[in-house]
Amino acid sequence: MAAGDRLRGIARSRARRLRDSGLPILQCALAAGLAFLVARDVVGHPLPFFAPIACVLVLGVSVVNRLRRSVELAVGVSVGVAVGDLIVVVIGPGWWQISVVVGLALLAALLFDVGALLLNQAAVSAVLVATLQPPGTTAAFSRWIDTLIGAAIGLATAATLPSHPLTRARRGLSALLTELEAVLTGTADALETGDAEAAEQVLTRARDTQGRVDALTDAVDAGFEITVIAPLRRRHRGELGRLRAVVPAVDLALRNARVLARRAHAVVRDGERPDPELVAVLRRLGSDVAELRTELTRGESTDGARSALIDTAGTVPLHGGGYSADVVTAQIRSMLVDLLVAAGTDRDEAVAVTSSTRRDG
Repeated sequence: MAAGDRLRGIARSRARRLRDSGLPILQCALAAGLAFLVARDVVGHPLPFFAPIACVLVLGVSVVNRLRRSVELAVGVSVGVAVGDLIVVVIGPGWWQISVVVGLALLAALLFDVGALLLNQAAVSAVLVATLQPPGTTAAFSRWIDTLIGAAIGLATAATLPSHPLTRARRGLSALLTELEAVLTGTADALETGDAEAAEQVLTRARDTQGRVDALTDAVDAGFEITVIAPLRRRHRGELGRLRAVVPAVDLALRNARVLARRAHAVVRDGERPDPELVAVLRRLGSDVAELRTELTRGESTDGARSALIDTAGTVPLHGGGYSADVVTAQIRSMLVDLLVAAGTDRDEAVAVTSSTRRDG
């Protein structure tokens, strides 16, 4: 059964990857062909292999085509080809010439005060120029022009045919909150049944969420960059701003969930008797997270989730029924603050709400 679940999980992951990457792959493939066509038939270069190479390097097949990444790659490949051509024309090809070309390409790229991505691309492009064919003056100039054509078409494609800036961000947020809901309900089940193995599985699941948080942050930032280069997408900046404000609060909630899952595992392992109301609160909080997920991913008002979270805060017992269970209770209160902030509540107000609604037992 466990093996079957893993296979189904892998199949879902691969299907999701294909769905997310379909448009970027199509864009990259079509743009590479167009770059070759323009360089060969419009500019008149007989074998413009650097045009599609530059285009592919700029666009890549990444789901998140970041503006800074594309610009860095465009500059990097152009600098590398230019330096490689100019230097090898003078000193010729050879092993020590490649060392000189790579060093000078890296130095030239450093003058632009750029990141490691551009530096690496400049060096790789210089090596390609120095080794693929001995450059003559005309060929060298042609290859640099081909590079500029490919880079320009890649950047134009990224600007005019971008992915929807909200789709990936909303999908990533939905996946994160789904995981948080599963951790909460799974913890409630493990505490209720005293199943140590189930508690350990929930803990493992909670620990695996950080990569999703990082992916969501990248998706939101990439969405903003799309709205900068694509005028038709600028209307989504407001919603992306809302999601950007939500991500840190959800990240904190997940961090608290990891601590909660670890202490819940200790509750079961050490044989503590958790308060039944603690289990009930965990289930309620899971339902609240599901409501928050629906409202945020649909771009709706979060008043419903905010009201539900405040009601849940009023049911949190002062004590959980043991040392580790008390820690679980404290983590629930911390998560309530984070989730209320994600729902649009000021943090100080959220702290006040969760403090004032504690029951006296």
